[in-house]
Amino acid sequence: MAERTIPAARGWIWRVTPFQLLALLIGLAAVIFLLRIPSQPDVTLVFWFTLLKFIVLAQSMNIITGYTGYVNFGHVAFFGLGTYVAGILLWRFHLDSLAPVMPLIAGVVVAFIAVAVGLPVLRLRGPYFAIAMLSFNESMKVIMLNVPREWAGGAYGIPYPRIHNPTAAYYGMVLLTAAIILFTYLLAISRFGVALKAIREDEDAAAVMGINTTVYKVFAFAVAAFFAGIVGGLDFWFTAYTSPELVFFTPLTVEMLVMMMFGGAGTTLGPIIGATSLYVLRDKLWYSYPFIYLIVFGAILAAVVLFIPRGILGVVEDRVPRLRARIK
Repeated sequence: MAERTIPAARGWIWRVTPFQLLALLIGLAAVIFLLRIPSQPDVTLVFWFTLLKFIVLAQSMNIITGYTGYVNFGHVAFFGLGTYVAGILLWRFHLDSLAPVMPLIAGVVVAFIAVAVGLPVLRLRGPYFAIAMLSFNESMKVIMLNVPREWAGGAYGIPYPRIHNPTAAYYGMVLLTAAIILFTYLLAISRFGVALKAIREDEDAAAVMGINTTVYKVFAFAVAAFFAGIVGGLDFWFTAYTSPELVFFTPLTVEMLVMMMFGGAGTTLGPIIGATSLYVLRDKLWYSYPFIYLIVFGAILAAVVLFIPRGILGVVEDRVPRLRARIK
């Protein structure tokens, strides 16, 4: 089919294929549907907020793990730090007027923390990196448990009901979901994304080809943390509470990883498919079998690694080869 050309600013030509146009229309329809959720009768806002939360977290992990190849078992730490940045600034300094932009502030602060952590830690590879990040998450939990209660709540956490606004936080999560999906798609078709994939496939070869692997890895690491930090800020706005045991919860990282891999790591659509399908399953299992749902998730992860390592989208590409160039 012929491509449509859309004139862009400064003489550039942006070529839009019918496949991309269809994806854009579906995305806009999904955003409109999600924005109408709070006005619908008998709707469970917690379900929809948590679903979008997992989509964004899985997509943010996809940036560093799916595209760059660094399995981050401590990614949940950035989500937890986002809740604490927002919580401390609001609870300790009473910046209630900044509540609508506090998630963005939390994301920026967490991104700077990620740069400081990533510069030394990203020198490690494979299981060494995974163990280092797992240790980082546990360290953050211990630190927050032992910080004086008047600063970070200690083991009691930070309750701050004055800014509790689930509806506003939900709308923020809808916009964040749209933003990270668009960002990931643009990353996938950019030269930067190609460089990240080169690092994933063979980091030494990428360095020989002239790619500054340290800069690319740290940038991907910081961007992934930035989005996870915003999710943390929105989560605090939604629940008006955070605590170390609640947000530095290692099984949450496992859930992100399973969702990303189940749909298809290194793609834009994969984490959306994985997070949506597995969260619905998780919700049913949590309601019916609260003590075995993590066992089921572990079994799914093992099955994905053994039988469909490229996820659902990998199976689709194998069955329909002409979609290989279109799935980003």
